[in-house]
Order: sequence, then structure tokens, then C-alpha cells
Amino acid sequence: MCSLLLLLLAACPNTPEESGQPTDTDTGGGIVDGDPTTIPLNGVCPLDTRWGGFKVEANVDYSAIDGYISNGVVPGNVMEEAGKEGDCRLMKRENPYCNPVCEAGETCDFDGTCLPYPENQDLGTVTIEGLRNAVSMEPSESGKKYFYTQLDPLAFDAGVLIQLKTEGEAYAPLTLNGVGVVPLVPTSTEWTIAEGQDLAVAWDAPTDAVRSEIFLTLNVDQHGLTPLNLECVFEDDGAATVPASVIDALLSAGVTGYPTGKVQRRTADKVALGAGCADFIVDYSWATTITVSGHTPCKSDRDCPDGETCDIPNETCE
Repeated sequence: MCSLLLLLLAACPNTPEESGQPTDTDTGGGIVDGDPTTIPLNGVCPLDTRWGGFKVEANVDYSAIDGYISNGVVPGNVMEEAGKEGDCRLMKRENPYCNPVCEAGETCDFDGTCLPYPENQDLGTVTIEGLRNAVSMEPSESGKKYFYTQLDPLAFDAGVLIQLKTEGEAYAPLTLNGVGVVPLVPTSTEWTIAEGQDLAVAWDAPTDAVRSEIFLTLNVDQHGLTPLNLECVFEDDGAATVPASVIDALLSAGVTGYPTGKVQRRTADKVALGAGCADFIVDYSWATTITVSGHTPCKSDRDCPDGETCDIPNETCE
């Protein structure tokens, strides 16, 4: 409502947009303050400073929320870039080694020293507004994790501002932003990857201006000692290509077990926590069926072609 002073000076603007002020939107899941088309979205945290974060994830079957923020990084969870081309990169997990082994409550760092294992922190009440129903969460007694599964199958509407707020406790109150994404519809969820061949990926692009991006992941080595993961971040324009060069490098590092793949349409925001970082992701995802040319995964000999047997530890016919 306009103030008395404004009424004396000029007629009130008809809408918040006309006044140039942030928009208060009642989504049914709480009132959020801001414009979803312009509010800053700062992306995901780097792995080497990521102390945790939250995700609102939807797919064809359900929606769920989970998250945590700790007070440090577990070195073994940090993956390093091992190669890159275009929008895709290969990420390699290293295994820190400490001798003597670390004691309970410690973890091994890459320099061979032991450090205290990071602990999840009490953030007080965590609320998420802008969903179809507002959510309020308390930390679990064990592990200080937050989760909520009593959501609509699709928890959010496309284009709506979604805000996560923490109450405080271990850290000062935080606010992180997301935008409801359009449900993702891939052209195909069955991908075949082969040496020397690009992988073409297609999906239904949103018809309106979007804040979202496409995040794709592939893993074809489930039992390797230092497996590579492939990940790509694409513009949300309906089509993209995973270059043959990164496919070849992924395959050359080893193929074992049952390959996995996932494609997500997401928005992401992050905030600094001293030396650390926490992020908030809103996404709609699809799992994909991956076939690797020349590789047959197995649980027993019955899964293998005639004349081959199952290498059970590696779940690979040979």
C-alpha cells in the first residue's frame, strides 16, 4: 500500500513491477521476495571448498529435499579435473593414504597427515518457500542432516522463485535462491557410447526464457581404484554433444560393472562460509540407460553371451 506521502505527491503505481521494487510472490508455499528472472544465481561450489548444501530434486516419480552443511571438506570426496574439452570434463578421484592409519574421528589428507573429520552442523530450522507447499525442517538427531519427502510429485512450478533460509545456530542466517525449472523431457534415455564417437544428447528446450542449465554425468567404471567420471554443463537450448575425445579417455580408464548416467535441468546458487562454501540446487532429473560398445555387465555367468564367463568382482563378461 502506498504511504500517505506518496499519495500526496503522485498516484501509486499499479504493480510492484511498475515501481521498480522487488516483487513479493505468494506461491502457496510461502511469500518470497524477489524477481525470479533477475535474482542472482551464483552456481555450485567448487569441490575443494564445498562444506555441503541442499537440493530440491524432482523426477517423474517423486520430489524430495535433503541437505547438510558441515565445518570442512572430506579430502577423499574431492575430485580433480583430469581432462576437458568444450563443455565437458573428466573428474578423477584420488585416494589419500596415511601411515599410520588415522584414528576414529579423523580423515586422511592428500599430504599423508590426519585431520579431524568434518562434522555436520546444526543450522536450526531450515525453511524453503516458493514450493507448492512451504517446507520447514529440523536437523536429524544423528548426523545433523535435513531431509523432507512429503512433497507433491512435482514440488515446484516452473519459473517461480524458491528461497532457502537457515535460522542461524552454527552459522549466521543464510539465504539461498533457486528457480523452479521446467520438467525435463529427454528425447532418449538410452545412450550407447563407443570409442571414437561423439554422444549426441537432445531434450525438449523450454519455450520461455530460463535460468536453468543442463548437467550431465556418466560413470562406466564402478570398480576401478581411481575411476573417472564424466560431467558436462550445457546451455538449456535442446541439444548438445559430448565430444569423442572425452568419451575415449573415459573408456580407456576402465569399464567395469553397470554404467550409470544422469541428466538434470537445474538452477544453482552458493554462499561463502568463511573458507568454505554451501550451495542450493533445484533440479528435475532423469536416469539414463548406458550401453558401452563391447562391454557386457553381469552378476553371474547367466548374464554373459555364450562362450564368456562373468568376472564377478568387476561385474564384466569376458
